[in-house]
Amino acid sequence: METNYLPGDHLLRCERFRVRRKHFLVLLFWGFLFSFAALLPPAVWAQSDNLIISRLGVSWVQGTTFLTMILSRPDQPTIQPVVDPQAPQLIIDFPKARVFDVPVVQAGDEQLVKQVRTMAIPGGDGVRIVVDLVPGRPYTFWRTSRAAPRGGHQFVLGIRPDAAAPALKPPAATAPGPVAKAPEAAPTPPARSYEPEAPAGPRPLGEQQAASRPRSPEYDYQRPTSSTMAEIYSLMPAAGPVLEFLERQGWSAQKDSAGRKGSPGSQRFVITNPSHPDLAITAEHVPTRANTTPAINILALSTDKLADPDADKYRKMVRWDMATIKKHFEDVGDYYDDGLKPLRLRLRERTKAVFLREFEFLRQLVQVAVPGKPELAGQIKKHLDEKVNKRLEGAQYTESEDPLVIFDMTDFYTLRVYFLGR
Repeated sequence: METNYLPGDHLLRCERFRVRRKHFLVLLFWGFLFSFAALLPPAVWAQSDNLIISRLGVSWVQGTTFLTMILSRPDQPTIQPVVDPQAPQLIIDFPKARVFDVPVVQAGDEQLVKQVRTMAIPGGDGVRIVVDLVPGRPYTFWRTSRAAPRGGHQFVLGIRPDAAAPALKPPAATAPGPVAKAPEAAPTPPARSYEPEAPAGPRPLGEQQAASRPRSPEYDYQRPTSSTMAEIYSLMPAAGPVLEFLERQGWSAQKDSAGRKGSPGSQRFVITNPSHPDLAITAEHVPTRANTTPAINILALSTDKLADPDADKYRKMVRWDMATIKKHFEDVGDYYDDGLKPLRLRLRERTKAVFLREFEFLRQLVQVAVPGKPELAGQIKKHLDEKVNKRLEGAQYTESEDPLVIFDMTDFYTLRVYFLGR
């Protein structure tokens, strides 16, 4: 069939084609723009000072559960274990943080983690991530962080079974009846997972520590005498025996005026001794906003004062901004893999040697700080004697839960003792 077109019809069709093509190109441009923005790393689109958590995933590899988060910038959250035979948890707090594209509830690996929940910090400003653990399975955990290949920062929490600890048996359920079936009849929806979190936060653990910590005359009555040590004691009386022990051993304290950034009212002190030039002890007092929540006090013995060319170079490199990194490396991944990682491996060996050389002092310090657990120094020595795993950036062990003692074996080895309350 042959169709004849008039010249006017031809021009009209050409004009309509041009209009449609123009609309198509505009839509294509905006589609490309939105797709490109979605692929940008959090560090690009997060222009505020708030930390942005944009991804959170759970994986299980060769016996270790990995909780991986993508952050808009480097940050070290507080990690608080909750000791409960029926419902053990790890609580991870990112103050002044926000989430983007992170589910409220996601399933765990059913090996050590039942589920992971994301919520606001009760009574505060920030994000709380609650890791619900499988009852009756002892564990250790460690943390590490590095620059993400596509931008931003990657924070990893590793949880693995503790073969050395005895298996814990959760309390047996009561006889079957309406009370045992109630949770199945009315499960709590994920959207309401914010409500039951207040009782499970750091407050109950602090109350348990205050109630169960062993008391003795030396724990109650030993006092430091120097002015700065006495000031630290006024902030953390529970650390009194440790402060008095350090003072007797010739350690002296100086106040760090900078304090801890982002924590109003916090105070920080550095305690040193010329007889132990490669060691330093940091005392930090971090008040909480809620009057009912105890303050956090930390004594941290570290090798971060190690005088060593690699240590000096590492301390400088970790403070580089992005412009400086670009001057020396093609991308952030090379900065980490070729720049920081070789230094970190060498530092782990050298700081391990410092802790082994100073182990007698470390043993005495632990004995005074945690008098109720004489086996604690042996646990730490066991970890020190382990061969360094070069595939991992480091390891972190929870050596005690009352008081909380964490042994961090990443770059500069650090032993932290947490005292809750004043």
